[in-house]
Amino acid sequence: MNPFANLSSNHSSWSILLVIYNLPPALCMKRKYMMLSMMISGPKQPANDIDVYLNPLIEDLKLLWNEGVDVFDAFRN
Repeated sequence: MNPFANLSSNHSSWSILLVIYNLPPALCMKRKYMMLSMMISGPKQPANDIDVYLNPLIEDLKLLWNEGVDVFDAFRN
């Protein structure tokens, strides 16, 4: 991603998307089923240090999977 539309820019932005794969293939890659979980911004790409950025996300996903959290269902009240 180049936010400044200048190919010689020293800025780097990386978007991390979560995609729900537990859907039919026709829906899986639709925009409304993708979630932007984080943006990594900086003067250069994260390269091999990407795990430093992804570790908090992975821990949150493990918490949701193993223990779950209480949420409010606005549709059912």
